[in-house]
Parts: sequence; C-alpha cells; structure tokens
Amino acid sequence: MPWSVDNIYQYFNFLTNKNQSGGISVTDLFYAWNAEQSQQHQDLVGRWQKQNNTKTGIMSGLVEDEVTISALAPFIIPVTIAITGGVGFKPADYIYGVALRINGAKVFSVSHDTIWAVNDDVIDPPSIPDNSYYYTEYLTYFSFLPPAVTSFQLDYVAETADIVWGFTLGSNNQQIYNPATSVQPKWNKNTVIEITKRALKGLGVHFDSDRFESFGDSNIQTGN
Repeated sequence: MPWSVDNIYQYFNFLTNKNQSGGISVTDLFYAWNAEQSQQHQDLVGRWQKQNNTKTGIMSGLVEDEVTISALAPFIIPVTIAITGGVGFKPADYIYGVALRINGAKVFSVSHDTIWAVNDDVIDPPSIPDNSYYYTEYLTYFSFLPPAVTSFQLDYVAETADIVWGFTLGSNNQQIYNPATSVQPKWNKNTVIEITKRALKGLGVHFDSDRFESFGDSNIQTGN
C-alpha cells in the first residue's frame, strides 16, 4: 500500500524517537523531505542519456534502465499539446522529454544550426502528407517543422510536487492530520522509505545532531 504524507511523518518521528508533539515539526518535514525527494528525482533523471535517432541514421537510442523507469513511472506523463505557428509550449512541470509524436509518427530532433539544412532538404523535407516531422528544443517550447502542424503528443518526465502535511486545529489548538488538504508523495513505498532516511541528513544539520546526519549518510552510501 502506498504511504501517505502522514505515514512519512510518523516514520520520521519513529526514526528520531520523537512523538508528534516533539521536536520534528511539519515544517521540518516539508523542507527536509522535499529537498531530498528533489535530489532523488534529479539523480534518477540524470542517469538518462538522450541520444535520438536522426535522419542520417540510428544511434543507440534512449538509454533506459528498468529499475530507473519503474521508479520514475509516476512522473512520466503523456499529454497532447496544441501547436500555433510552429510553436508548442512545454508543460509547466516539464523536465525531460521521453518521446514526441505527431499523428502517431516520430518527430526527429534537429539542432539549432541545422534547421536550414532540414528546410532545404530535397530528399526528406518536412512534410505533413509524408509524416516527416522535426523539432528543435528551446527553454519553454518546441519549434516544429513543418510549422503548419496543429498538435503533438509528448511523453515527458515531470518534476516532483512538494508533499504537504495538511492539518486542522483541534479543540486544544493541536494540529490534526487532514488528508483532504495534504499533498501525497507519488513514489512507491520503498523509495519513500529511502528518501525519508536520507532526509535525516538534512535534519542532522538543522538540529546539529551528528546521529541524524550519520544515519542519513549511512543510508546514502549503503542503502541501510
């Protein structure tokens, strides 16, 4: 069963031998855990190496690892995006493009300094009838050839969303966990546990606790 943000918080307190009213606050959880999940996500995405098939031949393709893909699966999102004037904007949470398609056909990557060559190509020019499509990536958008295309399909790796331990106030002004106002993690349980243990390193710095920091270091280095 997936862990909720409340499970994470209780696990934090278990590992640090604190009860809910103790020294680990939900603010501590927010900063320590979200910082570490971002690092975990970056580590996984960083292992991907983008090598596209080009119009001049097949390269090695996207280097994929099944364990990495499985861990990132909750963050790999398929969307269809409109194109206007040859430009299609990336989703706000876009990090890495896994695949681009137009009308079900592959869209080939073109470097900025070879756009002219693709436009002047007499053998395989941009063509909607021939399903021959090209794109060039910019900071916030993709530029497509031919520019008359109207939409594209994108599979992409999204960035993480910060978990939030939402709460309501009880009769004694105590914080009571409220799942309706919380933001849950997308990771599987094993990754949640690993991130939680690693986050103790950040807590060790915050609380000046060598024990927390050493435990976090041990988990990063050995997984235990």
